[in-house]
Amino acid sequence: MTNTKNINCLVVDDDPLIGDLIKHFCSKQEWINSCVSVMNGSQALQAVNAGDYDLIFLDFNLPDLNGQNLLELFPSSIPVVMVTTEESFGATSYNYEQVIDFLVKPITYERFVKAIFRLPQRKQKTTPTPSINKTEPNKLIVKDGNDKVIIDPNQIQYVKSEANYVVFYLENKKVMSLMSMKRLEHELPQQFMRVHKSYLINKDLLESIGTDHVIVNGQNIPVGPKYRESINGLLDNWKTL
Repeated sequence: MTNTKNINCLVVDDDPLIGDLIKHFCSKQEWINSCVSVMNGSQALQAVNAGDYDLIFLDFNLPDLNGQNLLELFPSSIPVVMVTTEESFGATSYNYEQVIDFLVKPITYERFVKAIFRLPQRKQKTTPTPSINKTEPNKLIVKDGNDKVIIDPNQIQYVKSEANYVVFYLENKKVMSLMSMKRLEHELPQQFMRVHKSYLINKDLLESIGTDHVIVNGQNIPVGPKYRESINGLLDNWKTL
């Protein structure tokens, strides 16, 4: 049980009774530290981006994004238990590496326990399976609608989040893709860094650093307070004249 001690859970379900039930079930397990419940996909993405969760209980039918959309947006390093009446999605859900079990409503405590005890069998904090597919060391593939766009990461100046999408700003164009910023942060090459909750920049194109902004290839990018220390840390590795 040592691998699962003090884990934090997130419930994504528009039925408050299900959220309360799962939180009650979680409270019976001493190795579950906390359980938070949200009622739609947008709230779920905000919670995942802001928090540190070790397990997600995910409904399929939600008011905005459905469970399949969210599986594609969540970091694949976070295990997911599907909790839904949508039995037809059961087989499909196992195509997603992070899905460890599928619970059909109504949920019993015995079936809940069986699901969560699959968690210790998994490696904790595993490396995410990229939603950006790396076909070559110097190429990335991202989805833009129904198209798959090939991007040279060296041409990405910065990335900006727009609601549930991210926009890649390249030398001569923009590419928009349905993806979470937190997931993207872990999947881009090391030359990229987060400077704001809504921005990632290409450090190789960094031109100047201000108190609350940076200039990247002529563009003024805001720097969030929690990221200033990381930006200043870059200066420690560079020679000052």
